[in-house]
Amino acid sequence: MMHLFFKSFTYAYKGIKLALLQRNMKVHILCAIIAMITAYILNISLTEWCIILICIGILLSLEIINTAIEAFVDLVEPNQNSMAGKVKDLAAGAVLVFSIISAMIGIMIFGKYILDLL
Repeated sequence: MMHLFFKSFTYAYKGIKLALLQRNMKVHILCAIIAMITAYILNISLTEWCIILICIGILLSLEIINTAIEAFVDLVEPNQNSMAGKVKDLAAGAVLVFSIISAMIGIMIFGKYILDLL
């Protein structure tokens, strides 16, 4: 039983490795690193750290889900299909919406610290 439990982590790790091959995931990782370095330099509060980390976690998870949806749609419908395109667009749209919200949260959190430095 425990063997199966630990084996599931192997599958999850493989999924993360696959996601890291995607260009958009690399961009999100870079932005996450920049946000964490900025948070450290600006010495933001613990609550603000939690908010930043939640945004990063949700965004990276959404990108992995988006990648999975795109791969599944390509598997099910390898040919050009307008409905398949809509499914992919919707999944990508979810990532974009949360990216914009995360950027706004970042501006609200980091902005006050940056203004204090000026």
